[in-house]
Amino acid sequence: MTALIVIFITLSLMGSALWIMPPKKERQRMDLRMHARKLGLTVQLTSIDLPDKWDKSLIRQKTVAYSFYRLKPVTSLPDCIWLLPYEVWKYNALVDGWWSSKLFILTADAKKVLEKHGALLAGIKVTQGSVSIYWDESGDEETLDELSSLIYSLVEVKSVTA
Repeated sequence: MTALIVIFITLSLMGSALWIMPPKKERQRMDLRMHARKLGLTVQLTSIDLPDKWDKSLIRQKTVAYSFYRLKPVTSLPDCIWLLPYEVWKYNALVDGWWSSKLFILTADAKKVLEKHGALLAGIKVTQGSVSIYWDESGDEETLDELSSLIYSLVEVKSVTA
């Protein structure tokens, strides 16, 4: 009888410990966010207002932002440049399936990354002080490495063409 009570207590303690452990998907997200910090990126849970196709109303979307903040703002840039994976009537075509609110030139490597991983992204925002990608964290660390190279190439943008 004593052995049965000891086994029951041990199993209940193990069950409690397993209950408080995060699920596998949450552990993967935590690993991805820690990897982002190693790459010099800031992770933030946020919501963004994206324009619809006719730019008449804004659609609020909850998402995760991976951002790089510049040490010194680039005053030659407009306040905000949006890169979106869908057409907005007054935006400029950037690469296949992506449109930009202001016209600027992407590097060949940035275009390749955008075409390869564009389906994972909800949008990209370039401001005078930061570059942020908004996505649902559905990739792995290799995907994050490639997206961070996209972020760092967008940090190098100092002006728009029109």
